[in-house]
Amino acid sequence: MKRIFILFGMLLVGCSSTANHDQSAQDTTISFYKSYLSAFGSDEARPYPADELRKYVSADTIVRIGAIQEISEQELIESDYFTYTQDYSREWIPALRVENARPFLNGEVVQVIEGAGGGRSIHLEVFLRREGDAWKIYRVRDITNNHEHPIFNTGAITRAKAAAESAL
Repeated sequence: MKRIFILFGMLLVGCSSTANHDQSAQDTTISFYKSYLSAFGSDEARPYPADELRKYVSADTIVRIGAIQEISEQELIESDYFTYTQDYSREWIPALRVENARPFLNGEVVQVIEGAGGGRSIHLEVFLRREGDAWKIYRVRDITNNHEHPIFNTGAITRAKAAAESAL
């Protein structure tokens, strides 16, 4: 009888550990953006929960964004990294489209079209790769405005730190 319970327990653990593994990069992107845009578009000024961010975003990307945000008067990230906007309205969320996941290097790139008010939209490319058994966002590009925040540009980060230190 104990063996049956142990086997049943192992089966449950096995099923739960593969649940995230089965979620596609496109599904992860949809889940993230629906959750993130709801929080970002909220009237309450509170940050997106860190545990939710870690669920969807690469650890390296979180560290890079955090390090840049600690630089006073930095202009490397002049808008929200994940939306490329200053603010967002929940009314624009129904215009969200996530499509065309395709392989890219060791991961996938997903096309995201987010509503931007006034019938406009912003086209983003969202790059994901596997971390453990889950797809994680590690890079976001604004295709509409042909812009990318330079979070992977070590030279730009070094110059921003030097400029901030010289201004003190």
